[in-house]
Amino acid sequence: MALRYILRPDGSSNHMVDFDPETGEYKDNPGGQGYESGSSWSRGQSWAIYGMALAYRYTKNQAYLDAAKRSAHYFMANVSLNDYIPLLDFRAPKEPVYIDTTAGACAACGLLELSEHVGEYEKPLYVQSALRCLKAVQAFCEWDPDKDSILDGGSARYDRASDRQVPIIYGDYFLTEAILRFREKTFLIW
Repeated sequence: MALRYILRPDGSSNHMVDFDPETGEYKDNPGGQGYESGSSWSRGQSWAIYGMALAYRYTKNQAYLDAAKRSAHYFMANVSLNDYIPLLDFRAPKEPVYIDTTAGACAACGLLELSEHVGEYEKPLYVQSALRCLKAVQAFCEWDPDKDSILDGGSARYDRASDRQVPIIYGDYFLTEAILRFREKTFLIW
């Protein structure tokens, strides 16, 4: 169902999909935390990369690997336009500009996971893109041990100012996981 209704052919993804609980029939794809229905919420994109790569890890179903690659290529193309800092929604108006660093940290993890399942000539594309995402978000890191968070610039949702450009705990988690993956101290909790 996720491959059919969440992930689009171009690699972008719907944030939410509503199904009839009785029949399983598709009903709607509300905007969720992105700009609007049919938009492209960047953290949802990063979770699509990571989730599809993990689905492939556990099932070896080629459709999941192909989906992870489509999601990754869509994400990489979009973040490359903004120096690898993810916009909050890739299909939102150009102004105002909102970012979501948590999407970059999560995408770095997903890209590194994906790199483990591709051939040696494909692997550098995903590893180098993950590194670019991680380097880009480091400008938003607060390393003061007296602060409650590390990664600032996260955005939980497009439509609420109090949820934009703030530290979010899972941003710290994915930042830490990505750093550990690069240091080859990976632990997989998923």
